[in-house]
Amino acid sequence: MKFLPLILKNVFRKKTRTFLTVGSIVLPLFVICTLGTILRAFDRPDPAATRGMFRLVTRHKVSLTNFMPLAYQEKIRQLPGVQAATNFNWFGGIYKDGSAKNIFARFSVEPESFLQVFDDASIVQGDIKDWLGDRTGALVGKNLMEKYGWKLGDKVVLKGNIFPVDVELTIRAVYFLPDGTSATCFFHRKYVEEAVPFFKGLVGTVWIKAADRAAAERLPGEIDAMFENSPYPTKTETEKAFQMTFVSMMGNVKFLLTSIATIVVFVILLIAANTMAMTARERVTELAVFRTLGFTREAILGLMLAESLVIAVCGGLLGLGVFALLEPGLKRGLSFSPMANLAASVQIYPQILALGFGVAVFVGVVAGIIPAVRSARRSIVDGLRQVA
Repeated sequence: MKFLPLILKNVFRKKTRTFLTVGSIVLPLFVICTLGTILRAFDRPDPAATRGMFRLVTRHKVSLTNFMPLAYQEKIRQLPGVQAATNFNWFGGIYKDGSAKNIFARFSVEPESFLQVFDDASIVQGDIKDWLGDRTGALVGKNLMEKYGWKLGDKVVLKGNIFPVDVELTIRAVYFLPDGTSATCFFHRKYVEEAVPFFKGLVGTVWIKAADRAAAERLPGEIDAMFENSPYPTKTETEKAFQMTFVSMMGNVKFLLTSIATIVVFVILLIAANTMAMTARERVTELAVFRTLGFTREAILGLMLAESLVIAVCGGLLGLGVFALLEPGLKRGLSFSPMANLAASVQIYPQILALGFGVAVFVGVVAGIIPAVRSARRSIVDGLRQVA
């Protein structure tokens, strides 16, 4: 500790360089924590299962774009272990324009059974009876209400692009999910059925609430076996597995994020190593004087390495702090993106913070070790002879 004032004085000797180096670590550390959190979210257990929901999704085996007979829903509902079943149908459509800021999930559903499957949803505004009784009514997530400044009774027009019909919806109720991913618009499937005759009797997906974990593990095989030899074979999977199919459409996301994080660490290392190399070159004569005053090689090695660690740790702590402050915004942003299913699993993981701090320490040690060793091994004569 007796050398701490000397270390700090040397670290902030050239404040501009130090602050720029710290800043170059802050942003990459934030990126690493963000990518690490997303990767961690991929591997979390199904949030619905951990809350006792045990939801399953049945879709056409070939593709999500293929419809199934609506009669499948009733057959599934009669299986032992099925508490409730409802259907979802992706409507798509355009709200205002096709820009990314106006994209959110829109489904036509069967209102009567919807809340039986999603009984973890709570109605925070309006009355569910108003939604059930209005063929043009909409049930809207709280996040969407806040994003667009909507109020109960407002009209929302969706221009059809998949289905050849424009729907004019009236917001009748607002729901909220405990995981905060309340960013979807639901409306009556009969609205679309009446306007698009070919859609009558068809369904995109059937959502199932299993009675317990044992039923959730058994039902996928039973459901798929029941329809295996029909013209519309099915694939049944957990809610999380179904949602992860949308992420997989973007390619090997895990490999991509891991590669980006690795590159970011390498870039930080180069920046920090360059800074420490410059510092060591500028102080060759000064360090030689230290040696003449009695500083040992080990002391010189420790001083140089400590300076590198202080810079890296300062940048690491600031980066972790920035991530902690912006994490709620990251979660909210994900809830409106194609990776909305991950938002429920996004949180501040202690393991990721520890990893980020470990990266900062690693960068500090590796970036400083070579300049520190060179400075410690240089003889006093060579140091005094050289002019920085």
